[in-house]
Amino acid sequence: MTSNGEGTTLAIPTISPRPPDVPKPDGARLERLLLRARKAHSEGSLQQAEKAYGELLEFDPEHSEALHLLGAVRFQQGRLAEAETLMRRSIERQSVPLALANHSAVLAGMGREDEALSRLDEALAINPAHQRAIFQRAGLLAQLGRHADAVAAYDRLIELAPAFADGFLRRSEMLRALGRLDDALTDCDRALALTGRSFEGHRERGLVLRALGRYREAADSYGHALSITPGSAEVMFLRGVAFLDLSEPERALADFNGAIAASPGFVDAIFNSSVALEQLGRHDEAITRCDRVLAIAPKHAMALANRGNASSNVGRNREAAANYASSLEIEPDSLGVLCNYASALMHIDRYGDAWQACQHALTVDPDYLPARFTRGRVLLETHRYDESLEDFARVLATAPRDKFAHFHRGNALRALRRHEEAKEAYAQAIEIDPDYVLAHCLRAFLCLSIGDFEAGWAEYEWRWRDAQLDTSRREFAQPRWTRDRPVADRTILLYAEQGLGDTLQFCRYVSLVKALGARVILESPTELKALLESLDGVDALVERGAPLPPFDLHCPLLSLPLEFQTDIPTIPSDVPYLQADRVRVERWRERLGPSGRPRVGLVWSGNPKHLNDRNRSMALTDLLPLLDDAYEWVSLQKVIRDEDQAALASSPIRSVGEHLSDFADTAALTQLMDCVVSVDTSAAHLAGALGRPLIVMLPHTPDFRWLLEREDSPWYPTARLYRQPEAGKWAPVVEQIRAALPLIVQGAVR
Repeated sequence: MTSNGEGTTLAIPTISPRPPDVPKPDGARLERLLLRARKAHSEGSLQQAEKAYGELLEFDPEHSEALHLLGAVRFQQGRLAEAETLMRRSIERQSVPLALANHSAVLAGMGREDEALSRLDEALAINPAHQRAIFQRAGLLAQLGRHADAVAAYDRLIELAPAFADGFLRRSEMLRALGRLDDALTDCDRALALTGRSFEGHRERGLVLRALGRYREAADSYGHALSITPGSAEVMFLRGVAFLDLSEPERALADFNGAIAASPGFVDAIFNSSVALEQLGRHDEAITRCDRVLAIAPKHAMALANRGNASSNVGRNREAAANYASSLEIEPDSLGVLCNYASALMHIDRYGDAWQACQHALTVDPDYLPARFTRGRVLLETHRYDESLEDFARVLATAPRDKFAHFHRGNALRALRRHEEAKEAYAQAIEIDPDYVLAHCLRAFLCLSIGDFEAGWAEYEWRWRDAQLDTSRREFAQPRWTRDRPVADRTILLYAEQGLGDTLQFCRYVSLVKALGARVILESPTELKALLESLDGVDALVERGAPLPPFDLHCPLLSLPLEFQTDIPTIPSDVPYLQADRVRVERWRERLGPSGRPRVGLVWSGNPKHLNDRNRSMALTDLLPLLDDAYEWVSLQKVIRDEDQAALASSPIRSVGEHLSDFADTAALTQLMDCVVSVDTSAAHLAGALGRPLIVMLPHTPDFRWLLEREDSPWYPTARLYRQPEAGKWAPVVEQIRAALPLIVQGAVR
């Protein structure tokens, strides 16, 4: 007993050869049984057909047609082995093309493709024009990847049946696989001319057009297919992909969402929807979609990679690196993922691992330019400037208009003090893309660093197009003040931008604006408002976010050097131009208590979100060799990083950060220091603005305001600058300061 696939158990008729002495059954009766069986079969009543064929075969076990048709029933029931036996027995008795073709279909279903092809060849040997056998043979050849042979078979079929639209579509599929796209498109058009409206025809035409790069037409063809079958998840997905090709992620997302609604487990649609969301900047939603893919297919390498992309774009670089690593466990040689992995690793200071990822990519494909470019960036960040130049040169040899390679080449040349070459590299990047904001800004920094203030301040105005300054950019109905516009007897709004250090450095220009006869409103960051109350020339001090009083003109603080045509000799350098609050100073004097030793304030790290923090900040352990018992060491930092906590606890440094409420407090504490030793942070600018003795520890390639090579600062006369002789090396700086500190402190004490 066996099941027929419909829940009912039927007896399989036993077919035995008729003994020689038994007369052949009545032909008319056999014909009636065959007609009854075929009628039931055609109506889909497989149980009745099976029973009738069985009865017929009891009378005539050698009836070839009944054997063949019962085999067809078994095939429909999914009982392939029984179907194959019955059809083979039928052919042994009578070999006809249709029976051979059906036997071929059973053999193909059993994975016996070579035998299936042989049966079709037998059918065509009997009747070379048997269209069913030709069509079936073409399909089997296609299944086997023998596309050229399949095309030849479809050619023969279309020759016999020139109005057979499906033949043209199937041949189009093969031509598309062979890259003969124009011929494939011709076949699609022929099929559609024959059928008028055809879902399959428009679908295939869309596939061909996309392969031709004609994405808009492909999307239109998919639209025609959807007008015939609106709920097709597959075609909504395909049109969504075409919209991604067209850089129209919003329309793509709508189609992917439609496909997902029609088929909630459609992994490709869910994944591509994450790509569209990522392109739309909806990164958190993209992560959620990737998670949905991974819940269905945990080893989906591309979903892991795109989750890394989205995580990277929201600043979750450790998570991004972990996603890329998981993707690479599945597809270790994915070149794009390796490069993205390297970029994420750089963001979390794993430069050695980033270099290894680039090396792996270049091992897979030595000519893969993104890997060479990314390795150049890794080498640049690890101060291997000459090696980075070699990688950027290799990129530019192949892609001479790669603006990013020119830009980073400029950065490497700037670090090597090859200033004119660096300017030229930035210029080449700008020539390729005149609106390349970072190239303009870095060229400005270079000019300002080498004292070319005229070019530097003008170029620095490009900073307002930098996306990172979105929170600083202001739009007002009133005009922006420029030096050729009268300001006397008018009210001007001056406002802070960027970091607190920038505000502390450039607020000195307020008194110059006031001297022109203006009434000055100064908008201040909340953290600096109390401190800036001591600044001369301010008529009204407004906290950022508070309502602004009426004004006639406006100007950002960092544009004032441009308007005053500042060069090195004309830098307004009178200090102090800020004053610590006396009451707070006395409060801090009391908190610190008496000391028989000079007090030295220490700042070794700044805001970790600063773009150049890795180079400008140092670990506390790097500073510890400076410390000895001759001084009382006081931390001026409000926040201590986790990685510095243990070193601070075991050091002689006095930490009072929990008592610092704002910069006015920090100013009062700084006022009590005999000297401040600081990396390039707002604390250094504060000490300089207060006129306190200041030692600034600078990286090898410092911020523009510290210029190059010199030991003094035209901005802060009380400052002394100590520079890394080699990028990344703080030990020589600390050693020099240790030797110079007694003289600096003695001068301050006297």
